[in-house]
Amino acid sequence: MKTLAQLLSHLTGAQLYGDYDPAAITIMAVTGDSRTVLPGTLFVAIAGGTFDGHRFLTRAAAMGAAAMMGVKSPVELRAVGMELPDGLPYIQIGQSRQALAICSAALYDFPSRTMTVIGITGTDGKTTTSTLLESILIEATRSATFPAGRVGVITTVGARICGQESDTGFHVTTPDAPAVQAFLAQMRDAGCQYAVVECTSHGLAQDRVAAVDFDVAAVTNITHEHIDWHQTRDAYVAAKSLLFRALFAAPPKIDTPKIALLNGDDLGGYGTATGSLSALQQALAEEAVQSELPVQVQRYGLATPAAEIANQRHAALDLYAADVESLPDATRFILHWPGGQFAVESTLIGEFNIYNVLCAGGVALALGVEPMVIQRAVATFAGVSGRMERIDCGQPFLALVDFAHSPASLERALTTLRPLVGTNGRLIAVFGSAGLRDVAKRRLMGNVSGRLADFTVITAEDPRTEDLAAINRAIASGVLEYAADQAFTIVPDRTEAIQYAVDMAGPGDVVAAFGKGHERSMCFGETEYPWSD
Repeated sequence: MKTLAQLLSHLTGAQLYGDYDPAAITIMAVTGDSRTVLPGTLFVAIAGGTFDGHRFLTRAAAMGAAAMMGVKSPVELRAVGMELPDGLPYIQIGQSRQALAICSAALYDFPSRTMTVIGITGTDGKTTTSTLLESILIEATRSATFPAGRVGVITTVGARICGQESDTGFHVTTPDAPAVQAFLAQMRDAGCQYAVVECTSHGLAQDRVAAVDFDVAAVTNITHEHIDWHQTRDAYVAAKSLLFRALFAAPPKIDTPKIALLNGDDLGGYGTATGSLSALQQALAEEAVQSELPVQVQRYGLATPAAEIANQRHAALDLYAADVESLPDATRFILHWPGGQFAVESTLIGEFNIYNVLCAGGVALALGVEPMVIQRAVATFAGVSGRMERIDCGQPFLALVDFAHSPASLERALTTLRPLVGTNGRLIAVFGSAGLRDVAKRRLMGNVSGRLADFTVITAEDPRTEDLAAINRAIASGVLEYAADQAFTIVPDRTEAIQYAVDMAGPGDVVAAFGKGHERSMCFGETEYPWSD
């Protein structure tokens, strides 16, 4: 609970309209969604996107809002036929999403300032990396060589505070700013010393973590995804770089280093390491010029020949994996870092998971976690629901569910599964592509499956209000660029599609359903229906 005056003290240029004493107005909650307004709520009208939040000022007032904010002045509101509700203070601010984040943080006394906060961004691997890092830090806090404490994590799957699960909703990216700050406050109040926050490009671009004081920023990779929303690849990379800019924006904390961890092998679809990697490095360099904060910048990757570093195909690495041994149910490698080297064994399979382990392990090492602690945590980490999750019902073939929903992640998944196919076996892929999302990736995902799968079953994946048949035809066109008509089929109903793949599978085959992973609903029209692959 705060007064309106206390919240406004953290905003620059806010203008209060009306004869009100902000110190006498009590704020119990902050929201940008008029449907969640309760008595005592500060409602922040968000302009842009599908709706203009200023149109819901009257609804917010009727539901008991104590005060309202927006970027439009009363004159501008009247000019477009909107009226301010009588009897409530209205504050005009410059940026509504940023104000929402700052006021949400202020309501909870800026909880991130009392913990070491690690932000993980990237196209793929964010959830696995964040959850693995959580496991490593939990193991570390039990160690006599590491400060005692508790750990919390916020991912797109859910939030977990000292082992207690909290749902973050359907099809979410990073939760909105009020939810992020509420989760962080719960972590602080539960005695958490560390908070791991998965940061999506949408979440960063929409200021959902704008008032989070990050101590560590790490990126998994940047590939083709969300171009429908960001419009260009450069804009997508720029959104990711906001995490690293936030790293400099937050003041340093006592005995907590500032760390930036980059994927030194990430080509980002540009063909050389001068693409997404250098864009992030440029963001770091620009912020470093304006800041005196010492930030450790480290790069991780796979062991790379010196010749490839010389011709800039890859960057020099601070920690890397060498002597990789890939088994059907495990991965082993030697992790080299400035402090030495140690063996790592994980039940996670695939080269992409080596990068996830390197990213999580690199952050842990930079925070002072002992190698033996990382070894134990990685060895016992079972993975994340819906990420290369094996389904065993006694069938004579391997069945998996995975969240791969971009061309790059689908390629990595199919490449990983190929060695698991038995003699004369087939790799059968079941997937679709979401409606009202990146249109270009549909054909590209078809390309990938046409090249790497033996048979493709094209089906629904949250078509929303788009024509499912048109989406599936776009995917099929991509498959046909690399495979014959006999190598795929279209089964619109996802239940029937998975059943089709299961029915055709036999000994030695691998069947994988991609795109939904952990999700527990599927969207048709504007309605979410219960679902689980």
